Amino acid sequence: MSFSSRLLLLLALLSACVTPTPTLRSRARGRASTRDAVAPLAAAPLVSVTAPGALAESAEVTVPAHVARALLPRHKVAGNLRNPRGLVRLPDGALLVAEAGTGAPDDLLSGGIVKLALGADGRFGERRLAQVLLAGQPSKNILEIVRRDEVFGMGGMATGQGRVFASLAFFGGPSTVFALDGLDIETWTTTSMNINDLTYDAGRKRWFAVASTTDEIVELKQGRGSERVVKLLPLASGQDAVPAYLEHDLRTGELLVSLFSGSPEGEEGGQGVELVPRAGGIVAVDPEQKSVRWVVRGLSVPTDLQITSEGNLCVLEFCDAFLDPAASFEQLFAAPSHGGFRRFSGRLLFIDRVAKTTTVVADGLDAPTNLLLADGALYVAQGMGTPGRPIPIASASAGRSAPSGARAKSRSAPSGARAKSRSAPSGARAKSGAASVLARLSGSCVSRPDTVKNSAISITGVDTRCGRSPSCQ
Repeated sequence: MSFSSRLLLLLALLSACVTPTPTLRSRARGRASTRDAVAPLAAAPLVSVTAPGALAESAEVTVPAHVARALLPRHKVAGNLRNPRGLVRLPDGALLVAEAGTGAPDDLLSGGIVKLALGADGRFGERRLAQVLLAGQPSKNILEIVRRDEVFGMGGMATGQGRVFASLAFFGGPSTVFALDGLDIETWTTTSMNINDLTYDAGRKRWFAVASTTDEIVELKQGRGSERVVKLLPLASGQDAVPAYLEHDLRTGELLVSLFSGSPEGEEGGQGVELVPRAGGIVAVDPEQKSVRWVVRGLSVPTDLQITSEGNLCVLEFCDAFLDPAASFEQLFAAPSHGGFRRFSGRLLFIDRVAKTTTVVADGLDAPTNLLLADGALYVAQGMGTPGRPIPIASASAGRSAPSGARAKSRSAPSGARAKSRSAPSGARAKSGAASVLARLSGSCVSRPDTVKNSAISITGVDTRCGRSPSCQ
C-alpha cells in the first residue's frame, strides 16, 4: 500500500511572524561542563532491552541522507502567536497554545497560555481573538549565550489525570510545572532542571520529562521536584545528546525521546553553529530498567514527535543547517539574517517502523518546534525568535509548500494527492515575524517585495484519517 493511501495528512501549520523559536535549539545543546565522564554512544552502544509487548517494528531505523517525498497539502490555522510551543486540543474543539513570549529585553513577561476557539471554517484565527488563560510568564532570549535567536519560556504541554500540564523552562533551569483544570491553574511542582517537555504514563500513573541542558530523563514529583531516571551518554562526536521532546509509547511502556544533539564545542563554545548534521535521533527509555536503546538514527536536530496508533512515528526536524550566528540584538537587526539556523528548512517526517522507510510529508517549515496529533489532524507550531527583525525567506531550493488556499478541515486528501510545489525567488528576504511558510505564501507579513517579517508565528493541521492511516493514541 502506498504511503499516500496509508497516511494522508491535511497539514494545518501554526505559523507566526516571529523569528527562530529557540526552544528546541537551546535544549539541543548541553554544556560541556555538565557531561558525565562516559564514552560516546558510538563507542559504548546504549543497552538494548526487550520491553513487554515490544513490537517487531521497534527495531532500529536509519533515516537515509536522501529521503523520498510525498508532500501533503497544508494551511495556516492560527497566527500572530508569540513563539508557540506546546499544543493541546480540548474536547470542545478549542486549541490550547503555550507561548514562550517575545524574549525581548523590554518584554520579559510576555509568556503564557492562550485558548483559541475553533471557527466554522476549521481555523482558530488570530491571537487577538484568543482567551488568555495564563499571562505574565517570564520570557528570555538566550542569544548572548548560544549566539542563536532562541527564546526560552513556556514549553511543552500534555494531558493526564484529567488535566493539562504545562512546563515553564529556562536554559539551565529552573522550571515550573503548571496544572490546568478549565480556568483553574496551579503550580504542580518546581525543579532546578530545564524541563522542555513532559508526558504522562497512564499505566504507571507517573509523569516523565526531559531535562535538556543536563541530558537527563526525569520523573516529576508533585510538590517534590524531579528525580533522575537516566543520564544520556554523549553522541558519536562527543557532543551532548540534548533530549528535546518525549512521548509515552502505549504499546511498549517505553518513553520515546528525541535527541536534538549538541555542539562538539559545548553549549557556550564555538560560534553556536557547529552542530553535526544527521547526528540526532530517537531513543527508547525503559523507566523501570533505566535502560536506553536506539529507535531512529540519522535525524538532523529533531524536535517533537508523535506516535500513531500503528506504532509509526511523525517527527519534526528543526532545520537543515546552522548559519549566521549573532552575539547581540544590534547584530540581529543590522541586516536580514538567519540568526543561527537556516529559516524555512524544517521538515515533517513519517517513519514506518515496520517497513523501515522514511517519507517527507512537509518541508520548507520555519523552525518547527512542537507537534500535536489529535482528532485525525496533525498540528505544527513553527516560527521562532525575535519579532520584527528581517530574515531571509526560502530560496528556490530550500523546500516546497502547499498552496495557501488549502482547507484545514479534518478530512483526507484524495488518494495519491500531493501538494503543489512552490518556493520564493532565490535571494528573497523576509522579516522575522512572517516566519511561517503559509504567512510567506500569502504575503501577510511582507513589508516590501524582497523582505518578510518574523512576527506571525502560525500552526498548521494534517488529516490522517484515510484507509489504514494511523490515528493519535
